[in-house]
Amino acid sequence: MEQHTLNETELVRLSLLQRHPVTIFFALTLAVAWALWLPLVLLQDRMPPPAALLLTLLGSLVPSTLALVFVARLHGRGEVWRLLRRLLIARVSVGWYAAIVALTALAVFAAWVSTLLGVPGPVVIATIPGVASLFLFSIFPGSAMGEEIGWRGFALPRLQARLNALAASLIVGAIWGTFHLPLFLTGSPVRPLALFVPFALNCIIMSIFYTWMYNGTAGSLFVAVLLHASTNLPLTVVYGPLGEQVVPVFWLFDAILALAAIALIARTGAASLSRKHSKQTVSA
Repeated sequence: MEQHTLNETELVRLSLLQRHPVTIFFALTLAVAWALWLPLVLLQDRMPPPAALLLTLLGSLVPSTLALVFVARLHGRGEVWRLLRRLLIARVSVGWYAAIVALTALAVFAAWVSTLLGVPGPVVIATIPGVASLFLFSIFPGSAMGEEIGWRGFALPRLQARLNALAASLIVGAIWGTFHLPLFLTGSPVRPLALFVPFALNCIIMSIFYTWMYNGTAGSLFVAVLLHASTNLPLTVVYGPLGEQVVPVFWLFDAILALAAIALIARTGAASLSRKHSKQTVSA
């Protein structure tokens, strides 16, 4: 009798997951990541640095980890491997790599423009080996691969199955930004609470460019991970040393990025955010 009840419970759970995969994915991602980051908020600078780094990294792995679990549950191991193979789609037009460089450069450009408006420039101390190491670390075990299988590999194509590309992008971007909220409550000088709103807005706007690249490359997670890691670099190397002054610089960056996004939407259309390719979709 207990086994029969358990099977019925499992069937109910699976049915619920099949009907609302993205909603459950978003809710569980926030719940698990925030639970991991809660000690950082409560203890703040009393948390030992190694433990703080470990919890930060574990939280950043939650979106992709849950995405793989959900895909395995919904479709089986074969679909998991098909999803992971999207990380190997690297043979794309050189123009996509140029776009990654351009979007990364926009953050640096915004910092430069802010100095013309009176904001003190950052004191950047970085070496080529240091930046390369930071880039690789950002890919894994950092946030790029830890998040993108979830945001772009799982959530985006399922949302695009019932929404236009722009609407799907804005939803993913809103959750993506909200996901990081606890990290702005830890008292860290590089993540002041005043930075959260422009940061979250940045995630929403950047999500439009991620969708443009994801659809335009036939679903390359390699490009999405590369974009994530690349755009993390100026936020750490250039924006990190700004302290409280990072807030007006980030607002300026958002304004420049928004203008670029408006131009992109006008060029490609909101339906697919691509002039040559259709939306990448998954029905369940």
